[in-house]
Amino acid sequence: MKFGKEFRIHLEKTLPEWRDKYLCYKLLKKLLKNIPGPVAYNLPPEGDAGVPPPPLPELHEWFVGILNEELEKFNDFYVDKEEDFIIRFQALKERIERVKERGSNGGVFTSETEFSEEIMEIRKDFVSIHGEMVLLKNYSSLNFAGLIKILKKYDKRTGELLRLPFTQIAFQQPFFTTEPLTRLVRECEANLEVLFPLEAEVVQSTNVAQEETDTKHSDLSNAAIETTLSLGEETIDIYRSTLAAITAIQGLKKASSTYNPLSMAYVFGNQDNESTGDVTSENSPSDSLVNLHNEET
Repeated sequence: MKFGKEFRIHLEKTLPEWRDKYLCYKLLKKLLKNIPGPVAYNLPPEGDAGVPPPPLPELHEWFVGILNEELEKFNDFYVDKEEDFIIRFQALKERIERVKERGSNGGVFTSETEFSEEIMEIRKDFVSIHGEMVLLKNYSSLNFAGLIKILKKYDKRTGELLRLPFTQIAFQQPFFTTEPLTRLVRECEANLEVLFPLEAEVVQSTNVAQEETDTKHSDLSNAAIETTLSLGEETIDIYRSTLAAITAIQGLKKASSTYNPLSMAYVFGNQDNESTGDVTSENSPSDSLVNLHNEET
């Protein structure tokens, strides 16, 4: 399935309040179709020795300006959400401690019948915030993938070489630095496993959906949603949106036939790594991008 269709399907299934925070992929594609190629400016498609013609400064500045606005949109949304998760997760842990202090059996709740109304609310909030965290990780990956696709189309249309330098800029952006979020997801999963083992099954099924590309997502979705019915429709909506994002990511991984710093397999493989998104001198993709550029030139 083509990226544009995968992206559109995900937007239709994601949380409504998130939709306008994603890359304007369809609009950018339309803009690119209206950009005249080198022939329209009486420029040869290639200069001497196979070197592409010089870019038109106005066109370059205009398009880079649009992409920078998109990066700013990603960063603002991602940082706001990440800060919100940190505050909400800390508040959840504090609520658990308060309930434990006045709980029975040494603070260990052994069955659903012993859950107070407050515990049930905490239980729902844990599952909800976990789903939103995973959804935000996939938000990062999908927007980055869309950006690479648009840059590739722009270079092909204009004869420029914008993809490499702009991708290096994108790698350094807050929306792609997901290591703190990854730590939050794992801590949330650890809490769910200890406190609410039924909900830990939901988390595990989500992880399986990420790792097992041959598994039918509809089967996983139906089974896990049955487990979460008691948590409310809002939580189910979050879970469905998360599965839709995971499905889109898996589709992109399968579609990528290459493995280089600009391929989907490379990008999403790095985001699944324990050092996800933490750009340092040791793991920065910039060196790999430069090496790839040198190999191609």
